[in-house]
Amino acid sequence: MKVSEAFLVNTKNFDTIINALVNHNAEEITIDSDLLERLGYADPNDLLVVRLLKDLDIIDNDGNPSTHFEEFKNPDTTHLALAKGLITAYEDVFKNYPKLYQASPDQVKEAFVDLFKDKKTDLIIKYISNTFYEVVNYVGINTVTSVLGNHNNEPEPVESGVAELSQAGSYQTKNLPSGETIGKSDVEDIISRLSGAQKNLDNNARVKDEESPVQKEPESPEPTPPPAEDEQAEAPSAEKEDSKESETNKVSENPVNNQPEPSPAKLDMPLNKSTEPEVNTQRGEPEHKVVQKALFRKSELLFKMKRWEELVPTLEKIISRYDNEKYPHLKNAVSKAVMRRAISLLKLNRSKEALPALNQVIARFKDSDNQDFYNQASHAMLYKAQILENSGDSQELLPLYNTIVDRLDESSEIQMLEKLDGIYLKRFDLILETNKKDQILDASSKLIERFKGSGRYTNYIQKAMIKRAETLDSMNRDEEALTAYDEFLDMFG
Repeated sequence: MKVSEAFLVNTKNFDTIINALVNHNAEEITIDSDLLERLGYADPNDLLVVRLLKDLDIIDNDGNPSTHFEEFKNPDTTHLALAKGLITAYEDVFKNYPKLYQASPDQVKEAFVDLFKDKKTDLIIKYISNTFYEVVNYVGINTVTSVLGNHNNEPEPVESGVAELSQAGSYQTKNLPSGETIGKSDVEDIISRLSGAQKNLDNNARVKDEESPVQKEPESPEPTPPPAEDEQAEAPSAEKEDSKESETNKVSENPVNNQPEPSPAKLDMPLNKSTEPEVNTQRGEPEHKVVQKALFRKSELLFKMKRWEELVPTLEKIISRYDNEKYPHLKNAVSKAVMRRAISLLKLNRSKEALPALNQVIARFKDSDNQDFYNQASHAMLYKAQILENSGDSQELLPLYNTIVDRLDESSEIQMLEKLDGIYLKRFDLILETNKKDQILDASSKLIERFKGSGRYTNYIQKAMIKRAETLDSMNRDEEALTAYDEFLDMFG
């Protein structure tokens, strides 16, 4: 089946990213995560655009120009290039659902559910279908129709109808008011207007207003080695900004055997206006405030320049000086220093020092009411687990796995879900080694519940189902054991 599996968790920046790439002038251009970060799009979700452009044949697997690149770079033919790539990348979609590109978001999703049934989770299917809809919406229905060879370059009457997916999977057309035409200015909103539904593709990004807003540091979903993030320094101010929590990145089909190394950048957030030390630069500053400002600015520059060796002692100085009740206005800035210290040590591969630094992040933010800080503690737990796995410290790993499972089970963040799948499996293996029947029974049931019917990790599901039956049998819970054996035989017998 030739259908692109690339997806964006949130499509809100898609238009601006495409425009930035089209207008980026360079003699030789490679479109990759580094370029997007330099253009100001370092959020993990924004970086997923790179994978999408590869599938659309704008760039090759190395980020270099591909089939439609020249047309893509010409603002007059950018939409045409994307439309050509769309039709190629979603070849089976256009073959099986020829009018799907004219459909509403719900109808698009219904078709993609049919295409990926039992192959992808509902959440991933939703992201893939939303991405298809967004590309069509950006390119325009008329452009896609033209590329398909059915457009005469004149405005089309609306009575051509909008595709509607029936229960049987076939399409019917719904007549719309006559006399209305589709001009170029109408293309962007055509799908929403015709279907009578408002465009709402960004439900996946949760946006919360916090009393002490903190924004996440731009992160990269790239695997080992984790890319370093540049950060744009902001001018000091006492004003507050809204914080936004981003979701992320592509789900691995095998988190046990192909687990990507964690990116230290996940812990970080930019020092926004609410976390910078307030300094009045217009009326003459007390000496200690000048020192504060210099120290924080130094740390910002060192981070921006990726000079981790020098950054660590600078952050240590900030923490030792200002992490106390005398400087309540610096609380968030110090919190950032605590997180950046862990990041820097991870980037330097100083795992022994990174472990206590991660512990401090966890202790500081694990119960935070601020969702962003709470998530930083969750990410720190994942990195701590990675270090313990590499060191072979299974004694501390199991309770940490239990905490992570309880904490993240309802997480909707893609990168957390990816790591969590792997932790479920590794946790199950560790619990089997304990020979504790109650724990084995609980772990088996949870693993079966999580992955049954997903089409993934069949060997683990098989092992968990037979282990559950055998454990119930050994506990003389005969009726439950019989039911468990029947379930196993129904699936694998």
